[in-house]
Amino acid sequence: MPGMTGYDLLKRVKETSALKEIPVVIMSSENVPNRIQRCLEEGAKEFIMKPVKLTDVERLKLHISSPQMSCHVDQSSKLCNKRKFASEGCETQNTGRRTRPSGLTVVA
Repeated sequence: MPGMTGYDLLKRVKETSALKEIPVVIMSSENVPNRIQRCLEEGAKEFIMKPVKLTDVERLKLHISSPQMSCHVDQSSKLCNKRKFASEGCETQNTGRRTRPSGLTVVA
């Protein structure tokens, strides 16, 4: 990413109240233990080494289906409004419909 490292992006996401609950997964081809530890301490849910393996994808599914990750449901249309969800600080509302995650941030 030009102009910003994955670690910098992680810090910005976790410092933003509307985004801080979104699980962040760091992906890298560099196996540097102190960088991995620093990302996890800063709030990354996972640190995955490239190339990605099937077992890594299985670990990601745990974060995608997290109950805290749903979208804002517009009461008039009963549809998911991701922009409103992000702007209102990640509210979770359950209307009985299957909810989808608002996003999973993956930094490669």
